[in-house]
Amino acid sequence: MRKSRTKVKLPDGPITGAPKCEQCGSSALKRKTGTYPVPLTGKLAGRRIDVYRVELDECRHCGFLMPTPQGKAKIQRCTKVGIELFLKSLR
Repeated sequence: MRKSRTKVKLPDGPITGAPKCEQCGSSALKRKTGTYPVPLTGKLAGRRIDVYRVELDECRHCGFLMPTPQGKAKIQRCTKVGIELFLKSLR
């Protein structure tokens, strides 16, 4: 015997956990992979680390690029290693 199919009712309102654009507040985002520049400050001011292949959300209204949670984790890992390499080369 087969089980009968049941219909799943979706909530009527907007999804509350959906990410929103940090600039314009729109929830119309598109997932992209791109390079994210990280400007350095302090002792390494004026230098920049380019983190490649970062997952980003692009706002469809204003074009602003925001890293996803996975992208933020990669940026933190790569920035930490990059700063260590820069500091070793300055010694």
